[in-house]
Amino acid sequence: MLLSIIAVLVVLSPIVIVHEFGHYLACRLTGIRVNEFSFGFGKILWHKKVGDTDYQVRAIPFGGFVEPAGPMFHPQDAPEPPKPYEFAAKKWYAKFFMVVNGALFNYLFAAVIFSALIYIKGAPETDPLLIKAEIGSVVKGYPAEQLSLQAGDIITRVNGQAVSNWKELTEALQNRQGDLSLTYRRENETKEVFLKANDFKAGEPTTLGITAPLEYKPVSLWEAIKFGPYQCYYWTKLSLTSLGSSFKQKKAPELAGPIGIVNIIHQAAHRNWTDFVFLIALLSVAVGMFNLFPIPILDGGYALVYLWEGLTNKLPTEKTLNVAVNCGLYLLILLVVYASYSDIKRIFFPVKAQTAITETTEQPTEEANHVQD
Repeated sequence: MLLSIIAVLVVLSPIVIVHEFGHYLACRLTGIRVNEFSFGFGKILWHKKVGDTDYQVRAIPFGGFVEPAGPMFHPQDAPEPPKPYEFAAKKWYAKFFMVVNGALFNYLFAAVIFSALIYIKGAPETDPLLIKAEIGSVVKGYPAEQLSLQAGDIITRVNGQAVSNWKELTEALQNRQGDLSLTYRRENETKEVFLKANDFKAGEPTTLGITAPLEYKPVSLWEAIKFGPYQCYYWTKLSLTSLGSSFKQKKAPELAGPIGIVNIIHQAAHRNWTDFVFLIALLSVAVGMFNLFPIPILDGGYALVYLWEGLTNKLPTEKTLNVAVNCGLYLLILLVVYASYSDIKRIFFPVKAQTAITETTEQPTEEANHVQD
């Protein structure tokens, strides 16, 4: 329990700090005074004022905020214009930059982590000629499970034909006619198993149900640097495509709320350190992407208002802004409630499937995915 709490703080704290620092830096660059820079909400545990800014640490560490001087929207009937250092006094593009820079810093943070991981661990091998004929994992419900094959087994022959890499293995399986015999090595022991042709799934006569192992190759620093932004693009594209597909098919989208995120962090904390660090980058991408959604009350909603100001040279009326912010707040509450309901249903009341089948999705070119055969 304590490990999970620490893990949640370790994952979320840098994401929040980086996001708010993006806003803070944009304020500094555009001449907007910052009244408060707070990590967390609630009671102030520690603070120190430096110049015009009060830096704070608060009791509830799940979040934070940057408070620029002056209101976000200056009333049109105000007796005095905004002061030069106030947010509302700036040009539309300065205000736009300020509100989106938090999300941009989340993407930058994620890109740095992705690049660092790939440089330290290496890039997944994509050439099947260079991947040994070893089983990475066994898919439930497929013939390999019936044969009691295991991850780590090295296949040496298929129907008597010698194989030494994943390309030769897949070709031998695809060219199989009738029954199947496999010779494999497990530790220091060589074994042979047989499978009748009718034991394969109908419509999948060559699918054994195994995946390739992940093997990594060293990459240069420049290749690693390029990999980071690509991963940010890939995961953003995958998320938006999945969301769009759900709406197109008139299905409820799969969303993770606070409970689901904590559960994911809990699971990652009990795996290896690379999975844990990768999760920080992945959640940073998610936070950046979500904040850019054009929903009033989110950064993307404010950005839309300032784009409108740039196009029309005026802001929407105060009444319109208030209605939009209230609608955005209600929508956000509904999203959190729906996502939390989905989390509870998925985690505590999982649907028991008779057969588990993996689905192949598009993966980044640099990131070799498991291949099922």
